[in-house]
Amino acid sequence: MLSNKKYTGDVELLKSGKSEIYYLASGNNPAIISKEVFEAVQMEKKRRSNVTKNENGSQRKSAKYSSKRGI
Repeated sequence: MLSNKKYTGDVELLKSGKSEIYYLASGNNPAIISKEVFEAVQMEKKRRSNVTKNENGSQRKSAKYSSKRGI
């Protein structure tokens, strides 16, 4: 649920993998989670990810996030 933007009440229509053109339909469905919570979760997921992007492309970090070790 926290990875799917549709739960914020916004839906991207006519979006295909090859084209950057799409329509954003807002307010058609009630939001289950707020946009602020959705964005906060996306930032936390990016922080915990063990993949980094640099000029050479994507690479994995040497250390992986673990909730067992604590923050």
